[in-house]
Amino acid sequence: MSAKDIFKETKTWAVIGVTPNKDKYGYKIYHRLKEINEKVAGVTKIYSEIDGDKMYKSLLELPDKPDTVVFVVNPKIGYFYLKECLDISIKNIWLQPGTYDDELLKFIEDNKLNMVKGCVLVESMKLN
Repeated sequence: MSAKDIFKETKTWAVIGVTPNKDKYGYKIYHRLKEINEKVAGVTKIYSEIDGDKMYKSLLELPDKPDTVVFVVNPKIGYFYLKECLDISIKNIWLQPGTYDDELLKFIEDNKLNMVKGCVLVESMKLN
């Protein structure tokens, strides 16, 4: 599945690794997806609120199941959330650069998840 397809088909997003630090990709990606009028939920175990938005500690806590989950976390943390994706039948995974290793990619392929590797910020600019 291509980045363009994901943007076309996704109505609800979850971003794992949201942070209040405006210099970090977790912040920039979350706000960019909100900017392009997408329904976006933030997932972080550290913060309960960012910029007035409620954050969730787990994908299982989200009020709406996301169509696509964006990973902005270390691969070791990513495994936990990939297992949650499987538990609630989320098929579309977007991996930011630096969020995956060979083992994580194999896990995704073995579980037949749709995967995009690349920068959400770069790909979202191609929509205009």
